[in-house]
Amino acid sequence: MPPASNPTELARETLKQLAARRIAPTPENYQRIYRELAGTAPETAAAEGVEENLARILESLGSQLPAQAPRLRQLAQAVEARDWETFGSTLGSLVKPQEEAPANWAEIIRELIRQWDLKQLGLTTPRKKEALERVLINFGRNPTVLAQKLAALTRVWAEGASGPSDIKLAPPIPEVPIDRRGAPINVPLVEELPALLAELLAQALREGVLPRLGHVPRLAAQAERLAEQARNARTPEDFAILSQALRQFWIQLELQTEAEAGVLDGLMRLLRLVIENISELLLDDQWLRGQLTVVQDIISRPLNARVIADAEKRFKEVIFKQGTLKHSLNEAKTTLKNLVTVFIERITEMSESTGGYRKKIERYTEILSGTEDLPTLNQILQDILADTRSMHLDMVRSHDELVAARQQVEAAEARIKQLEAELGEISELVYQDYLTGTLNRRGLEDAFEREFARAERHGLPVSIALLDVDHFKRLNDTYGHEAGDQALVHLAKVVKDILRPTDVVARYGGEEFVIILPDTTAEDAVKIMTRLQRNLTKHFFLHDNQRILITFSAGVAQREGRESAESMIARADEALYRAKQAGRNRVFLAKPLQSSAG
Repeated sequence: MPPASNPTELARETLKQLAARRIAPTPENYQRIYRELAGTAPETAAAEGVEENLARILESLGSQLPAQAPRLRQLAQAVEARDWETFGSTLGSLVKPQEEAPANWAEIIRELIRQWDLKQLGLTTPRKKEALERVLINFGRNPTVLAQKLAALTRVWAEGASGPSDIKLAPPIPEVPIDRRGAPINVPLVEELPALLAELLAQALREGVLPRLGHVPRLAAQAERLAEQARNARTPEDFAILSQALRQFWIQLELQTEAEAGVLDGLMRLLRLVIENISELLLDDQWLRGQLTVVQDIISRPLNARVIADAEKRFKEVIFKQGTLKHSLNEAKTTLKNLVTVFIERITEMSESTGGYRKKIERYTEILSGTEDLPTLNQILQDILADTRSMHLDMVRSHDELVAARQQVEAAEARIKQLEAELGEISELVYQDYLTGTLNRRGLEDAFEREFARAERHGLPVSIALLDVDHFKRLNDTYGHEAGDQALVHLAKVVKDILRPTDVVARYGGEEFVIILPDTTAEDAVKIMTRLQRNLTKHFFLHDNQRILITFSAGVAQREGRESAESMIARADEALYRAKQAGRNRVFLAKPLQSSAG
């Protein structure tokens, strides 16, 4: 073996040779083997300061071999003090061959896995992972000691403690928790944690669970007792009893929740059947049909308290106005019925009067045929004239009354038509999109008819934009459907604030909106939508104090000739698809009508 030149390597090899040759570790033997390995004379070795190098080497080995650090430190101190007797005894114990049995790693790993899977009081999987990592970091270099510490760790887990009590580890550097503003949070002492957790549990039961059990007095009383029991818990025995009671309570609560969910589903199904039945029975009552449409739309989706509250508020307004108008409408119809009754009575009176006059004429005819007396004939003539004059007056009076009745009937009919028109206009409130306040499909159809007629009358261009929110499904999945609804409300508000008063905004379905831009060419419409995109990026959507950027893609189409609204939307939808494919947050112009048709 070639001689070593590094003093550290020489000293390490010297110790190995002493142990291998079973030579007493005296200073003389150490110097002799050291000189032999170094190939130097005795005086040269002494000059190099063997003792100093040996002490330094022993200290270095202590940092590399933590398990042997105490004995190596004793060796270094013995060298510095020239206490060769202590040095020899310590070195002998250090190099003494180990007679301990090898560790049974199969059994250690099997027990470790079994304890890892078991559920112990006060031990969570993250805490087990932390304890295991600390053992591996501190004792991973010494398999014998590692086996001992892992066995001790599994024993501690089996006893239900929180970590290896017999394992002495370097304490971790404490981390001071901070809040969102960066301010430090006061952390309670370990001995204060049980009382604090008990108080938090009691507060959760009283403020989070108890208010939702008002309709179940039995569970409400049980939750109140558990809250009081949690607040008074201090010892492990108290917490064990509380844990058992809580398990039983959660089982009962879960059963109650399942029962209520079944009742709610049954009521929803029953409500759907009732609405479908009413819709089938309705013939031409558009006022009620519109309200039923809104209810069907609400119950077809996951229930949302805010949406239901908005619909309820709008229904109350519509129902109040409808009630007022229907009262006037009923009064007008009653007046009309009375006028028709008067009309019939007058016709009947005229018929009776005419019948009586005919009978008188017949009687006068019989008298005339049987008499030749001039005075009698003169009297008959006077009676006939008097009856004729009376019948004429009756006819004139009846005619005047019938004319007045007809005028009243016409006025009543006009009033009815006016009230029905007002009632229809009020009912249109139900057809607005209940979430965003924009027009819905029916309102959009009316707006198309109005704007198309205006454009044709004045020869002006009209364009539309079909926009769709980018990654809307991801937003719903990440933050929830309520956040998605709020994002649509935010988008509709920004659009209304930016666009002109003459522009029309309608919710086309889901996260899609149609914007009608009167007196606007396609090129100007693209500029308007691009400006709208820029403004939307400046107005962040806030959800739980978190700023979320919302973007949209859009397709723009200008009406060609007497093109239908369906055709324009189809061309804009094709342009919208190309905008999505190009990377989203873009505005694309639709292809010409002939090109898109071809």
